[in-house]
Amino acid sequence: MSYQATVLQVMIASPNDVRSKRKLAQEIILEWNAINSFQKKIILMPTTWETHSAPLMGDRPQAIINEQVLKNCDLLIGIFWTRIGTPTGESVSGTVEEIQEHISAGKPVMLYFSTAPAHLETVDQDQYERLKQFKETCLNKGLIETYADLAEFVKNSSDNLQ
Repeated sequence: MSYQATVLQVMIASPNDVRSKRKLAQEIILEWNAINSFQKKIILMPTTWETHSAPLMGDRPQAIINEQVLKNCDLLIGIFWTRIGTPTGESVSGTVEEIQEHISAGKPVMLYFSTAPAHLETVDQDQYERLKQFKETCLNKGLIETYADLAEFVKNSSDNLQ
């Protein structure tokens, strides 16, 4: 049966070291829709730069993503583990720039930081140090969520979407 619903676009932002968590966040959002959308008359549309941007020249890549994708999103979910991401020329990373832009627009941001162990030889220490600095600034600006493993990420993010 068809029904009228409000569609809210949810930007899922993260560096590449948590690509699998970004995919999992999409699945969590789709599960939320299956359980809640009919009753609440809200559909959450998982959105990423990979799925919602198109090739375009004429500006910084992150500026194009911000214009094509981010500005239309209603909520941003940011996920981190050991990397801050790639600098954009305007910010320490694309993910951080997306978070800053979203907050500046007065839109909600939910941040998740993994506490899972990592093999030291696979961790870029500069990336990790910049991530720790960013996390410290976030702790002074609001509430963040941490997760130790996949099950905790699923539980926390599902609960928080409710």
